Amino acid sequence: MRRWVCCAVLLGAVAFLGSATPASAGDKCGGDFPARLRCWADRLEKGEDLKVVLDHELKADGSQKERDEAIGLAEKHAERLEVQVPAGVTTGEGGTVLLMLAAQNHRLVDPEAVITPLSPSTRAELKNVCKERQSFCRAVDGKSTLTGGDLIGSGMATSQHESAVGSREDNGNGDKWLLFATATALILLLAAFVLAVRRTRTAPAAPAVPAARTADEPTRALRANPAPSRARRPPTARVGPTHPATLRTPLHPQGYVELDRVLYRAVWAEPAEPPPAPGSRVDVADPPDPGSDVLYAYPPAPARHARAH
Repeated sequence: MRRWVCCAVLLGAVAFLGSATPASAGDKCGGDFPARLRCWADRLEKGEDLKVVLDHELKADGSQKERDEAIGLAEKHAERLEVQVPAGVTTGEGGTVLLMLAAQNHRLVDPEAVITPLSPSTRAELKNVCKERQSFCRAVDGKSTLTGGDLIGSGMATSQHESAVGSREDNGNGDKWLLFATATALILLLAAFVLAVRRTRTAPAAPAVPAARTADEPTRALRANPAPSRARRPPTARVGPTHPATLRTPLHPQGYVELDRVLYRAVWAEPAEPPPAPGSRVDVADPPDPGSDVLYAYPPAPARHARAH
């Protein structure tokens, strides 16, 4: 049963981590500007609604031919592209081109974002795109650095009301830390379960203890028993081998002893001597009567007593 519970917890942890992992975690869009644009355009072509949050400057690097091909591919599906620029982030020429490709209501910029103007050479490359987006091209035409507030004021972008710190394609740092913390907590929880199961697992019984006493239970239930007769009786002779045990309850004359982490009922076999106090060491042996499940407790053998001290 305990093993089944541990397996269930482990499978649940794996399932939770699988569901918490972003779907795009294995599909990052990296590389230079043309490579990123082609990657995003491929996902747009598959029908995805793509949101790109610029968390750092995106340069318009790569060759002109590569840029032209990537921009043309992305432009075909720009209606499903959303670009966000948080406060304090500088877009770079690549980021500005990406903003240009998105529709006006899909350009979400913070007023304190920095919009990099396009150089004359980049502006010349984009002449075909600018035919469809003339107002935006004029706004970013290499005269001076703009802010997100400038684009918002001219109607070229919409204000971003929430601050983002990463892009879905780059698997932002917030998601990474969340996944790391979740995985760590689940590992610690699983380790605690395993440790608890190991501590409560029943230890193997001593060879002389009957098999009926090794059932899968850490302790026997303490049962109320009628007070035994206090009539004087002779000492009971030891039968078979004895095993050292620890007295856990008073023997009047019956009580409980601990043997190999399991509690057993026991009776004090030396009525002429007072039973020791709980916590003392005693020797236990099987009862003379094979039908009884009560062990007989004796004073510890002298050799064991000497070793214990």
